[in-house]
Amino acid sequence: MRSKRARHLVGCTALALSAGMILAGPASADTPAPHAAVEKPSQTPAAPSKRAVPQADTARSAGIAGVTAERPPSRSDLDGDGKSDMVLRINGTLQTATTNSSGSEFSRGDGDTAFVTDIIPIGDQDLNGSRPEILTLSKYGRLSLYGDSTASYGTFRWSGAGWQVYNKLFSPGDLSGDGRADVLARTPAGELWAYVSTGTPGAPFHAPKKIGNGWQAYDQLIGLGDSDGDGRGDFLARTPSGSLFYYGSTGSPYTVKPGKLVGQGWQQYNQIIGIDDDNANGVPDVLARGTDGTLWEYYGTGKGYYTTRQKVGSTGAWAGVDQFSGTGSLPAHGKEGMVARDKAGTLYWYDALNNGRLAARVKISDDGGWAGSTIYEVNSLGRNSVSDTLEIYQGHLYGNQKDFGGGWGSINLIAGPGDLNGDGSGDFVARDRDGVLWLYRSNIEGTALHARVKIGGGWNAFDRIVGSGDFSGDGRNDLVARAKDGNLYLYQGTGQAGTPFKSPIKIGGGWNAYPKIEAPGDITGDGKADLLAVNSGGELFRYSGTGSAGSPFKTRASIGTGYQTYNGLY
Repeated sequence: MRSKRARHLVGCTALALSAGMILAGPASADTPAPHAAVEKPSQTPAAPSKRAVPQADTARSAGIAGVTAERPPSRSDLDGDGKSDMVLRINGTLQTATTNSSGSEFSRGDGDTAFVTDIIPIGDQDLNGSRPEILTLSKYGRLSLYGDSTASYGTFRWSGAGWQVYNKLFSPGDLSGDGRADVLARTPAGELWAYVSTGTPGAPFHAPKKIGNGWQAYDQLIGLGDSDGDGRGDFLARTPSGSLFYYGSTGSPYTVKPGKLVGQGWQQYNQIIGIDDDNANGVPDVLARGTDGTLWEYYGTGKGYYTTRQKVGSTGAWAGVDQFSGTGSLPAHGKEGMVARDKAGTLYWYDALNNGRLAARVKISDDGGWAGSTIYEVNSLGRNSVSDTLEIYQGHLYGNQKDFGGGWGSINLIAGPGDLNGDGSGDFVARDRDGVLWLYRSNIEGTALHARVKIGGGWNAFDRIVGSGDFSGDGRNDLVARAKDGNLYLYQGTGQAGTPFKSPIKIGGGWNAYPKIEAPGDITGDGKADLLAVNSGGELFRYSGTGSAGSPFKTRASIGTGYQTYNGLY
């Protein structure tokens, strides 16, 4: 159930693929090859395959008045015991955690190999009394429906493209009153749209209708099910500062009641999961994972209120999960860790642990084998979520087991934040010696580059440009750039290839205190991109992402020493 993440850089003499540069062209048969492949194994611990349910405190878990102690239908009961199970994304694979048996790898009936970013349980859509249906969202924005799902398999029913226009999909339960769970979708601009289920596998949703605006204020949206006893679905919304709001149903699937504040301090959790009713009091419950990887359960008492939390399993046991099914967080993917090269030219890999720290380093090259090489680490270019190592060697760009062609000798910086034009494939930016920044978009396989797009000049004002994921909380990938005077600027992604970044926002000054700055992706497990910085003494600091463009990072936290041994972090 545990897989291995591997980032590859392969030297080959296959035909070069056009990079949109003047000198790009086929590589000759005698073009020298760059370094051989490197592999970075995952050290992220696997999650438990069984989800323990803590004993309910019956004195404190009374539910809605008049509701019997019959457990409502679960949206994700995979093993038939009436309780909700989970599908987990761990190191790029899907596996299940069930309540009465050991889970397993979750196979999908269509054999789709595209990386899954999010998993949305939606219960028994065909009302056949069998196992639930599950939605998965690929990195390319394809939403797929799998029916009669078990702890190991889902039968393919439908898929549709274009869902990348939303930064979060979730199911609040049944909004329309037909007994089927529906889906809500939010755009980066904060529009919330409702997709009412049809019960027809080949066309599972009616045309969407807009609920309202302003929903970008929340960094997590959590579908609950019926929390107030009216037979309709409800949901929670959390602000980055930790305020938790409850939104009840109105009887119409296209409106919701005004938000009601039901809790504070929920910023201590990196993912919050709607788990339906665990203790048979007729009210949905909630799971929440702490920043150390510990899972907690809150039993619902109605209308979004909960009992005191109880621990699920052992401390830190769930840190290995990258994304829970039914979680409210924006999914992150594409890079989770850091490559480091020491002064002798040896490469090491630091895997992310989802708790704000890095695993012990793993040597991934021969001693001194990469001395003097020009390398960059970018978000996954192809179908997977495995970051790719790029190398400029004798004017050619190599990566993802391909030679992307010549003409790259004029490039002095590459940063790979991920998809910048909304098609799901990994993109990167490259700066030439004249200070012009160019956008390079990859194809869906990450094996070729489209014609480059000029972003603009003046980028030689920065001595460091990095990015991996979303710093601003809108689900789009961003860049951070440090000016030579030490000021740090945020460039928010727009999702448009013609103008991929908004005007810069100054984050703050004094960043020239750090000889090294690197973007490792999300290492705290909350879907928000983080930043790493090393001072002159070799101390490593983590700046955790907040999901706010105005103040994108929390106060720094020291997470290691001895990093002066490296001359490059990637």
